[in-house]
Amino acid sequence: MERITLKDIDRSDDIMLDRVRGLYETSFPEEERRPWRSILDMIDSRSPFFRMRVILSDEKKFLGFLTTWNLPSTLYIEHFAVEKAARGSGIGSLVLSALKVSEAETPIVLEVELPGDSPEAERRIAFYERNGFEAMRDYPYYQPPYRPDLESVPMMLMTTSPLPDANSFVIMLHTLVYNQ
Repeated sequence: MERITLKDIDRSDDIMLDRVRGLYETSFPEEERRPWRSILDMIDSRSPFFRMRVILSDEKKFLGFLTTWNLPSTLYIEHFAVEKAARGSGIGSLVLSALKVSEAETPIVLEVELPGDSPEAERRIAFYERNGFEAMRDYPYYQPPYRPDLESVPMMLMTTSPLPDANSFVIMLHTLVYNQ
């Protein structure tokens, strides 16, 4: 397994963003993507909550990206994608391991498609479970729409440790991340 580096993107003119955008648009359906301009604006505004990082190999080859939100008492992974050619090589597990080390006392939370939605959803859920996330299967959850012309998306939350109050977390998530 190779070693990786997580590099912060802190300017909307970073050359790596072309690679990120291509992977972002091919990895997530439209209803699960925020408008690209919104991402660029958050990078330039240096939001205290939002963070975009690229995943690089030792040779500085682009392997993927992730966007996170440092919420009060929780790290939320909004988007996480690895280049198709690098999938299955352990890169994703290395990223999650690095996050769990850096956020040792903080629950890490993410959204996934519902079990049974597709074979990819089942594989994704199994991947996160192998990496220490627990599915909140009995907690009904909907991702708010990123734009007014889109619908809410039924999803499932997964977390590295139990949330003290899932309802309060969802209110905070919807307020700070989705502006709802």
